[in-house]
Amino acid sequence: MAFFSFLKQYKKQIAFHLFSCLLAGALVAIGYSAYQYKQMTEKWYAPLDGQAKGGAKQAAATLPPPRDLLTGSEPLKPFVVMLLGVDSRDGEKARSDTLMLAAVHPAKQSAYLISIPRDSYMELPGKGYDKVNHAMAFGGPKLVKETLETFLDIKIDRYVSVDFEGFRKIVDELGGVSIDVKKRMKYSDPSDDTYIDLMPGLQVLSGEQALGYARYRKSDLGKEDSDYQRINRQQEILAALAQKGTSAQMYTKAFKLMEILGQHVKTDLTDQEIASLLLSYGDGTRNKIKTDTLVGQDERIWHNGIVGWYHLVPTAERERVRQQVLAALQP
Repeated sequence: MAFFSFLKQYKKQIAFHLFSCLLAGALVAIGYSAYQYKQMTEKWYAPLDGQAKGGAKQAAATLPPPRDLLTGSEPLKPFVVMLLGVDSRDGEKARSDTLMLAAVHPAKQSAYLISIPRDSYMELPGKGYDKVNHAMAFGGPKLVKETLETFLDIKIDRYVSVDFEGFRKIVDELGGVSIDVKKRMKYSDPSDDTYIDLMPGLQVLSGEQALGYARYRKSDLGKEDSDYQRINRQQEILAALAQKGTSAQMYTKAFKLMEILGQHVKTDLTDQEIASLLLSYGDGTRNKIKTDTLVGQDERIWHNGIVGWYHLVPTAERERVRQQVLAALQP
Protein backbone atom coordinates (compact mmCIF):
# COMPACT_ATOMS: atom_id res chain seq x y z
CA MET A 1 0.00 0.00 0.00
CA ALA A 2 2.83 2.34 0.92
CA PHE A 3 4.49 1.53 -2.39
CA PHE A 4 1.42 2.64 -4.39
CA SER A 5 1.19 5.83 -2.34
CA PHE A 6 4.81 6.50 -3.18
CA LEU A 7 4.12 5.97 -6.90
CA LYS A 8 1.13 8.29 -6.81
CA GLN A 9 3.07 11.02 -5.03
CA TYR A 10 6.12 10.94 -7.27
CA LYS A 11 4.66 9.69 -10.57
CA LYS A 12 5.48 12.94 -12.42
CA GLN A 13 9.10 12.87 -11.29
CA ILE A 14 9.40 9.17 -12.14
CA ALA A 15 7.88 9.74 -15.57
CA PHE A 16 10.23 12.66 -16.19
CA HIS A 17 13.32 10.66 -15.21
CA LEU A 18 12.17 7.69 -17.27
CA PHE A 19 11.63 9.94 -20.29
CA SER A 20 15.06 11.53 -19.73
CA CYS A 21 16.73 8.12 -19.64
CA LEU A 22 14.96 7.00 -22.80
CA LEU A 23 15.87 10.25 -24.57
CA ALA A 24 19.50 9.96 -23.51
CA GLY A 25 19.59 6.35 -24.72
CA ALA A 26 18.10 7.35 -28.05
CA LEU A 27 20.62 10.15 -28.48
CA VAL A 28 23.49 7.78 -27.71
CA ALA A 29 22.13 5.24 -30.23
CA ILE A 30 21.72 7.92 -32.90
CA GLY A 31 25.18 9.28 -32.22
CA TYR A 32 26.73 5.83 -32.42
CA SER A 33 24.79 5.05 -35.60
CA ALA A 34 26.03 8.27 -37.18
CA TYR A 35 29.59 7.41 -36.14
CA GLN A 36 29.32 3.88 -37.57
CA TYR A 37 27.81 5.21 -40.79
CA LYS A 38 30.60 7.76 -41.18
CA GLN A 39 33.24 5.12 -40.54
CA MET A 40 31.64 2.78 -43.08
CA THR A 41 31.42 5.37 -45.86
CA GLU A 42 35.00 6.51 -45.27
CA LYS A 43 36.26 2.93 -45.60
CA TRP A 44 34.42 2.16 -48.80
CA TYR A 45 34.79 5.49 -50.61
CA ALA A 46 37.10 4.83 -53.58
CA PRO A 47 36.76 7.31 -56.49
CA LEU A 48 37.81 5.96 -59.87
CA ASP A 49 40.00 8.97 -60.62
CA GLY A 50 42.33 7.89 -57.81
CA GLN A 51 41.76 10.96 -55.65
CA ALA A 52 41.89 10.74 -51.90
CA LYS A 53 38.81 11.15 -49.74
CA GLY A 54 39.00 14.87 -50.28
CA GLY A 55 37.82 14.18 -53.81
CA ALA A 56 34.29 13.48 -52.57
CA LYS A 57 33.15 17.03 -53.32
CA GLN A 58 34.40 16.80 -56.90
CA ALA A 59 32.79 13.37 -57.34
CA ALA A 60 29.49 14.64 -55.96
CA ALA A 61 29.55 17.51 -58.43
CA THR A 62 28.72 15.10 -61.26
CA LEU A 63 25.33 14.40 -59.68
CA PRO A 64 22.75 16.97 -58.59
CA PRO A 65 22.99 17.59 -54.83
CA PRO A 66 21.23 15.04 -52.59
CA ARG A 67 18.22 16.11 -50.61
CA ASP A 68 18.79 17.86 -47.32
CA LEU A 69 18.52 15.24 -44.57
CA LEU A 70 16.80 17.75 -42.29
CA THR A 71 14.20 19.07 -44.71
CA GLY A 72 13.80 15.95 -46.89
CA SER A 73 12.99 18.22 -49.81
CA GLU A 74 14.33 16.76 -53.07
CA PRO A 75 15.66 13.25 -53.82
CA LEU A 76 18.66 12.64 -56.03
CA LYS A 77 18.11 13.08 -59.74
CA PRO A 78 18.07 9.85 -61.81
CA PHE A 79 21.49 8.32 -62.48
CA VAL A 80 23.23 5.15 -63.72
CA VAL A 81 25.29 2.99 -61.37
CA MET A 82 27.52 0.03 -62.28
CA LEU A 83 27.27 -2.97 -59.92
CA LEU A 84 30.17 -5.42 -59.66
CA GLY A 85 30.37 -8.74 -57.85
CA VAL A 86 34.12 -9.22 -57.56
CA ASP A 87 36.03 -12.49 -57.28
CA SER A 88 39.12 -11.23 -55.47
CA ARG A 89 41.42 -13.85 -54.00
CA ASP A 90 44.84 -13.65 -52.39
CA GLY A 91 47.57 -13.32 -54.99
CA GLU A 92 45.17 -12.90 -57.90
CA LYS A 93 43.86 -9.92 -59.80
CA ALA A 94 40.18 -9.29 -59.21
CA ARG A 95 37.65 -10.51 -61.78
CA SER A 96 34.12 -9.21 -62.24
CA ASP A 97 32.11 -12.39 -61.74
CA THR A 98 28.80 -10.48 -61.74
CA LEU A 99 28.21 -7.33 -63.80
CA MET A 100 25.06 -5.19 -63.87
CA LEU A 101 23.95 -1.65 -64.62
CA ALA A 102 21.11 0.05 -62.77
CA ALA A 103 19.24 3.11 -63.99
CA VAL A 104 18.10 4.51 -60.64
CA HIS A 105 15.17 6.94 -60.28
CA PRO A 106 14.89 7.89 -56.58
CA ALA A 107 11.83 10.14 -56.98
CA LYS A 108 9.86 7.22 -58.46
CA GLN A 109 11.51 4.67 -56.14
CA SER A 110 12.28 2.65 -59.26
CA ALA A 111 15.28 1.02 -60.89
CA TYR A 112 15.93 -0.66 -64.22
CA LEU A 113 18.50 -3.42 -63.67
CA ILE A 114 20.31 -4.86 -66.71
CA SER A 115 22.62 -7.88 -66.35
CA ILE A 116 25.67 -8.08 -68.64
CA PRO A 117 26.90 -11.61 -69.52
CA ARG A 118 30.53 -11.73 -68.43
CA ASP A 119 31.72 -13.32 -71.72
CA SER A 120 30.30 -10.46 -73.82
CA TYR A 121 32.77 -9.47 -76.53
CA MET A 122 33.55 -5.75 -76.29
CA GLU A 123 36.27 -3.22 -77.01
CA LEU A 124 38.29 -2.59 -73.86
CA PRO A 125 39.71 0.93 -74.33
CA GLY A 126 43.48 0.68 -74.69
CA LYS A 127 43.41 -3.14 -74.54
CA GLY A 128 41.58 -4.17 -77.72
CA TYR A 129 38.63 -6.56 -77.95
CA ASP A 130 38.08 -9.17 -75.26
CA LYS A 131 35.53 -10.54 -72.79
CA VAL A 132 34.13 -7.75 -70.63
CA ASN A 133 34.96 -9.55 -67.36
CA HIS A 134 38.67 -9.34 -68.29
CA ALA A 135 38.45 -5.56 -68.03
CA MET A 136 38.42 -5.82 -64.23
CA ALA A 137 41.76 -7.65 -64.20
CA PHE A 138 43.31 -5.28 -66.77
CA GLY A 139 42.18 -1.96 -65.32
CA GLY A 140 39.82 -2.36 -62.38
CA PRO A 141 36.34 -0.77 -62.15
CA LYS A 142 37.51 2.25 -64.14
CA LEU A 143 38.22 0.17 -67.27
CA VAL A 144 34.96 -1.79 -66.83
CA LYS A 145 33.08 1.52 -66.67
CA GLU A 146 34.82 2.90 -69.78
CA THR A 147 34.17 -0.37 -71.65
CA LEU A 148 30.42 -0.33 -70.94
CA GLU A 149 30.10 3.39 -71.68
CA THR A 150 31.69 2.82 -75.09
CA PHE A 151 29.70 -0.34 -75.82
CA LEU A 152 26.26 1.04 -74.89
CA ASP A 153 26.90 4.74 -75.60
CA ILE A 154 25.65 5.85 -72.16
CA LYS A 155 27.17 7.72 -69.23
CA ILE A 156 27.74 5.78 -66.02
CA ASP A 157 27.69 8.08 -62.98
CA ARG A 158 28.68 5.78 -60.12
CA TYR A 159 29.88 2.27 -59.32
CA VAL A 160 29.55 -0.17 -56.42
CA SER A 161 31.62 -3.33 -56.00
CA VAL A 162 31.32 -6.04 -53.35
CA ASP A 163 33.67 -9.00 -52.97
CA PHE A 164 32.64 -12.62 -52.40
CA GLU A 165 33.50 -12.65 -48.71
CA GLY A 166 31.35 -9.57 -48.11
CA PHE A 167 28.43 -11.20 -49.92
CA ARG A 168 28.72 -14.34 -47.76
CA LYS A 169 28.83 -12.34 -44.54
CA ILE A 170 25.87 -10.12 -45.48
CA VAL A 171 23.66 -13.12 -46.28
CA ASP A 172 24.68 -14.92 -43.07
CA GLU A 173 24.11 -11.81 -40.94
CA LEU A 174 20.58 -11.54 -42.36
CA GLY A 175 19.87 -15.15 -41.47
CA GLY A 176 20.17 -16.52 -45.01
CA VAL A 177 17.91 -16.10 -48.03
CA SER A 178 14.86 -18.17 -48.96
CA ILE A 179 15.27 -19.68 -52.45
CA ASP A 180 13.38 -22.36 -54.35
CA VAL A 181 16.25 -24.35 -55.86
CA LYS A 182 14.92 -25.77 -59.12
CA LYS A 183 17.27 -28.71 -59.59
CA ARG A 184 20.19 -30.66 -58.16
CA MET A 185 23.37 -28.57 -58.33
CA LYS A 186 26.78 -30.11 -57.81
CA TYR A 187 30.15 -28.79 -58.92
CA SER A 188 33.63 -28.79 -57.40
CA ASP A 189 36.91 -27.22 -58.44
CA PRO A 190 39.64 -27.70 -55.80
CA SER A 191 41.96 -25.34 -57.70
CA ASP A 192 39.91 -22.33 -56.60
CA ASP A 193 38.10 -23.83 -53.56
CA THR A 194 34.74 -23.98 -55.32
CA TYR A 195 32.35 -26.58 -53.83
CA ILE A 196 28.67 -26.29 -54.73
CA ASP A 197 26.26 -28.99 -53.53
CA LEU A 198 22.56 -28.05 -53.43
CA MET A 199 19.43 -30.20 -53.39
CA PRO A 200 16.20 -29.06 -55.10
CA GLY A 201 13.37 -27.48 -53.09
CA LEU A 202 12.44 -24.37 -51.13
CA GLN A 203 15.10 -23.72 -48.49
CA VAL A 204 17.05 -21.04 -46.64
CA LEU A 205 20.53 -20.73 -48.14
CA SER A 206 23.54 -19.70 -46.10
CA GLY A 207 26.00 -17.14 -47.43
CA GLU A 208 28.25 -19.85 -48.86
CA GLN A 209 25.29 -21.67 -50.45
CA ALA A 210 23.80 -18.45 -51.86
CA LEU A 211 27.14 -17.58 -53.45
CA GLY A 212 27.34 -21.04 -54.99
CA TYR A 213 23.76 -20.75 -56.26
CA ALA A 214 24.55 -17.38 -57.87
CA ARG A 215 27.81 -18.58 -59.44
CA TYR A 216 26.74 -22.09 -60.56
CA ARG A 217 27.24 -22.83 -64.23
CA LYS A 218 29.50 -25.85 -64.72
CA SER A 219 28.21 -29.18 -63.44
CA ASP A 220 29.62 -32.49 -62.21
CA LEU A 221 26.31 -34.16 -63.11
CA GLY A 222 25.97 -33.47 -66.83
CA LYS A 223 25.14 -30.51 -69.06
CA GLU A 224 26.34 -27.13 -67.81
CA ASP A 225 24.00 -24.13 -67.53
CA SER A 226 23.98 -21.16 -69.86
CA ASP A 227 25.08 -17.72 -68.69
CA TYR A 228 21.42 -16.64 -68.93
CA GLN A 229 20.39 -19.26 -66.36
CA ARG A 230 23.19 -18.08 -64.12
CA ILE A 231 22.08 -14.45 -64.51
CA ASN A 232 18.48 -15.38 -63.64
CA ARG A 233 19.71 -16.91 -60.38
CA GLN A 234 21.77 -13.82 -59.58
CA GLN A 235 18.70 -11.63 -60.08
CA GLU A 236 16.70 -14.03 -57.90
CA ILE A 237 19.26 -13.69 -55.10
CA LEU A 238 19.20 -9.89 -55.39
CA ALA A 239 15.40 -9.87 -55.15
CA ALA A 240 15.54 -12.07 -52.04
CA LEU A 241 18.13 -9.78 -50.44
CA ALA A 242 16.06 -6.70 -51.34
CA GLN A 243 13.09 -8.25 -49.54
CA LYS A 244 15.28 -8.87 -46.50
CA GLY A 245 16.43 -5.26 -46.69
CA THR A 246 12.92 -3.94 -46.07
CA SER A 247 12.32 -6.12 -43.00
CA ALA A 248 12.59 -5.02 -39.36
CA GLN A 249 15.54 -7.41 -39.04
CA MET A 250 17.59 -5.05 -41.21
CA TYR A 251 17.45 -2.37 -38.53
CA THR A 252 18.37 -4.70 -35.66
CA LYS A 253 21.42 -5.81 -37.65
CA ALA A 254 22.37 -2.30 -38.79
CA PHE A 255 25.62 -1.93 -36.84
CA LYS A 256 27.01 -5.33 -37.86
CA LEU A 257 25.96 -4.83 -41.49
CA MET A 258 27.67 -1.44 -41.58
CA GLU A 259 30.85 -3.06 -40.28
CA ILE A 260 30.71 -5.73 -43.04
CA LEU A 261 29.94 -3.21 -45.77
CA GLY A 262 32.81 -0.99 -44.66
CA GLN A 263 35.24 -3.88 -45.07
CA HIS A 264 34.01 -5.42 -48.31
CA VAL A 265 32.39 -2.68 -50.44
CA LYS A 266 34.04 -0.07 -52.65
CA THR A 267 32.11 2.79 -54.27
CA ASP A 268 32.33 6.41 -55.36
CA LEU A 269 28.88 7.22 -53.99
CA THR A 270 29.35 9.85 -51.30
CA ASP A 271 27.97 9.52 -47.78
CA GLN A 272 25.35 12.20 -48.53
CA GLU A 273 24.23 10.44 -51.70
CA ILE A 274 23.89 7.11 -49.90
CA ALA A 275 21.91 8.73 -47.06
CA SER A 276 19.62 10.37 -49.59
CA LEU A 277 19.03 7.04 -51.37
CA LEU A 278 18.22 5.36 -48.05
CA LEU A 279 15.59 8.00 -47.41
CA SER A 280 14.10 7.59 -50.89
CA TYR A 281 13.95 3.80 -51.00
CA GLY A 282 13.44 3.03 -47.30
CA ASP A 283 10.19 4.84 -46.56
CA GLY A 284 7.99 1.73 -46.61
CA THR A 285 6.52 2.36 -50.06
CA ARG A 286 6.94 -0.58 -52.44
CA ASN A 287 9.99 -0.07 -54.66
CA LYS A 288 9.67 -0.85 -58.38
CA ILE A 289 12.56 -2.87 -59.83
CA LYS A 290 12.59 -4.12 -63.43
CA THR A 291 15.21 -6.71 -64.38
CA ASP A 292 16.56 -7.35 -67.87
CA THR A 293 19.48 -9.09 -69.58
CA LEU A 294 21.72 -8.09 -72.47
CA VAL A 295 20.97 -10.81 -75.02
CA GLY A 296 23.33 -12.16 -77.66
CA GLN A 297 24.66 -15.46 -78.94
CA ASP A 298 27.61 -17.62 -77.90
CA GLU A 299 29.95 -18.23 -80.83
CA ARG A 300 33.45 -19.59 -81.39
CA ILE A 301 35.70 -16.93 -82.92
CA TRP A 302 39.39 -16.31 -83.44
CA HIS A 303 40.93 -14.06 -80.80
CA ASN A 304 44.67 -13.44 -80.50
CA GLY A 305 45.39 -16.53 -82.57
CA ILE A 306 43.16 -18.82 -80.48
CA VAL A 307 39.62 -20.04 -81.14
CA GLY A 308 37.40 -19.46 -78.11
CA TRP A 309 33.79 -18.99 -77.04
CA TYR A 310 32.53 -15.41 -76.80
CA HIS A 311 29.11 -13.82 -76.28
CA LEU A 312 28.36 -11.66 -79.33
CA VAL A 313 25.70 -8.97 -78.89
CA PRO A 314 24.09 -7.52 -82.04
CA THR A 315 23.87 -3.77 -82.60
CA ALA A 316 20.07 -3.81 -82.36
CA GLU A 317 20.22 -5.34 -78.87
CA ARG A 318 22.74 -2.76 -77.71
CA GLU A 319 20.42 0.00 -78.92
CA ARG A 320 17.41 -1.62 -77.24
CA VAL A 321 19.17 -1.65 -73.89
CA ARG A 322 20.41 1.90 -74.37
CA GLN A 323 16.85 3.11 -74.98
CA GLN A 324 15.61 1.20 -71.93
CA VAL A 325 18.22 2.87 -69.73
CA LEU A 326 17.39 6.34 -71.09
CA ALA A 327 13.63 5.73 -70.63
CA ALA A 328 14.19 4.68 -66.99
CA LEU A 329 15.95 8.00 -66.32
CA GLN A 330 13.12 10.16 -67.64
CA PRO A 331 11.30 12.44 -65.11
